[in-house]
Amino acid sequence: MAEVFTRAFTPELEVLTRAKGGDGRTIAGIAVPYGVPQRINPHLTEQFARGAFNAQIRAARRIPFSREHLVLGGTLIGRAVLLRDDPVGLYGEFRVSATPAGEETLELVRDGALEELSVAFREGQNKRLPGGVTERITAELREVAVVMEGAYGELAAVAGVRSAAPPEPGSPRLDQARQLLAGLPTLPGVE
Repeated sequence: MAEVFTRAFTPELEVLTRAKGGDGRTIAGIAVPYGVPQRINPHLTEQFARGAFNAQIRAARRIPFSREHLVLGGTLIGRAVLLRDDPVGLYGEFRVSATPAGEETLELVRDGALEELSVAFREGQNKRLPGGVTERITAELREVAVVMEGAYGELAAVAGVRSAAPPEPGSPRLDQARQLLAGLPTLPGVE
């Protein structure tokens, strides 16, 4: 199985309100900028070609949306509802589910505490450009995540969120975790 890579960007993210054609639960923004070289590590500088993710555009609803990447311990919070190949990059709209993690994420995006997007992808066809830049001609989009800090910074940020009800009090996941931990046996000599 091919390795899945993650890359983060800081586009202008937006929560789409009813006035903007949304419902307060949709986050929109550029998930990946095109033609922008980014140094990933000392041995890799990459950029994405326009159309690199065209194979996934028709099946946008299959792309998970998470708070931080799932493979890095993140939480699933929704899914893509629209992907579009724009001149500046891959534009996406992501529906956030009415879960505690989803509510918290929407509030953090509205407050500007979370404002970057990150993509998880499998590389496809690559092209070596002058200067050693690897251009991703095709790639398989596996996931989009809203993250604290991304590889492309302000070029892949949340454009906004579209109006939601206030989050419900309490944290069911924390309560579930506490119940699970309480049911585990105690190791001898450990209090």
